Amino acid sequence: MLYNNTVAILGAGSELGQLIAQKIAGNYPLLLMDNNTEKLRKLMQLIADNHPKAEVEMVDCSKNASWEADSIIIAAEYAEEQESIAIKINEVTTCKTVIQIKQASSDIAGLQAILPYSKFISVDWANTTAIVEGNDETSLSITGEIVHLCGLKPIFKKSLI
Repeated sequence: MLYNNTVAILGAGSELGQLIAQKIAGNYPLLLMDNNTEKLRKLMQLIADNHPKAEVEMVDCSKNASWEADSIIIAAEYAEEQESIAIKINEVTTCKTVIQIKQASSDIAGLQAILPYSKFISVDWANTTAIVEGNDETSLSITGEIVHLCGLKPIFKKSLI
């Protein structure tokens, strides 16, 4: 099933960013952004090979990608990168779904304080499950679908964040 909801993946060159992009490319139009353009080119080729009809665009600015997207996934590997991305996109995320992806074993802090006007969702990514936490029902549903397409079982935890 193809959705009209355009998804920007910021940090698309990270291991999780690449995985998510490859798994959801057949279902969502994608905007991919990463500082490593070589990784993005390889990812674009992989997606083209596996999903020839996928709508995928490589962008060079996280703020522009976030402006154009309906939902934004922050998948950068390190806390500093995630925080830097959140600061850059803050003014264009009002009322948008922003999904922070982090390894379940990591100690990366949440970005909700930097993105107070977004529909913020935090995802703790593990091998077979992902804990999905947020308070907006529609954003939780979108995130659950993305997690499911990636082959994980979403465990929802409604929060007051």
